[in-house]
Amino acid sequence: MKLLSKITPAETILIRDCGNAQLKSLLKFTFMDLLLKKVIKIIEIDKQPHPRDDIRTYTYIESGKNFAKYTHKSHELIFLSPFKKEESIQILFKHFVKMIYDASGGKKSYRESIRSSKELKSYFNQSFFIYLFRLIRLTDDGKRIKQEIASYLQEVDKLINYLLENDKQKALELLITIGGNIFLLKNLNFDLLKKLDKELIAQQKELYGDADDHDDSWYLYADSYDENYLFDNDFEDSDSFDSFFYDTMNSFDSEFDASSCSSYDDGCSSCGGCGGCGN
Repeated sequence: MKLLSKITPAETILIRDCGNAQLKSLLKFTFMDLLLKKVIKIIEIDKQPHPRDDIRTYTYIESGKNFAKYTHKSHELIFLSPFKKEESIQILFKHFVKMIYDASGGKKSYRESIRSSKELKSYFNQSFFIYLFRLIRLTDDGKRIKQEIASYLQEVDKLINYLLENDKQKALELLITIGGNIFLLKNLNFDLLKKLDKELIAQQKELYGDADDHDDSWYLYADSYDENYLFDNDFEDSDSFDSFFYDTMNSFDSEFDASSCSSYDDGCSSCGGCGGCGN
């Protein structure tokens, strides 16, 4: 499906969920997409805050190896702006999540930044009334593409693990087609991604190199499939590639909930089990 190769997970979620798209999901899957593309990177550093204290491990976010060459979309800028000011900066993970939560402007504002994408304009109603009240309404084309996306991702979800084990070429073609939307699959075993053959990936790059059907950033995804970059130096103790991604998403959820419950914003309604939310 050509569209999925050109849109980010947040854009897909907005089409799929429309007015029900939650700020936490939109931010989390944007974060994970940028991580997979290696535009940003997670590192862990052991520190001893005080000579009498035990050594503690701190998790930081820093710019990734693809940061300089990446062309960001509007809704991704809040994740990257600190590194544009100082590319070598390291930001404590919990502070990074709080920073992007605050910079998002809340659910309605962030959804507007996603909807402004050129790939999405024909799928959302752009009338003055809709724009004034920041409502999210699909056009007829949008309703059609919503159904197509749901059906396609459901089919990929059924097949992807089998193909990664038995038909790696077909699996890679599907992954190229959906890009960062792999995070919206329920069944994908990320450990199987590491089994994709480097030579096969090189062949696919040559095949799709001059094609207009896919967004240029699929090259960045391909880097993740043929090397163990995310675990270099920092994650040798992780049980698996799969658990790293899910642990990271769970950590993001926790830090988001802490950030949103410390504010009185429309995003606060999306946190669960937090007694501090006022609305």
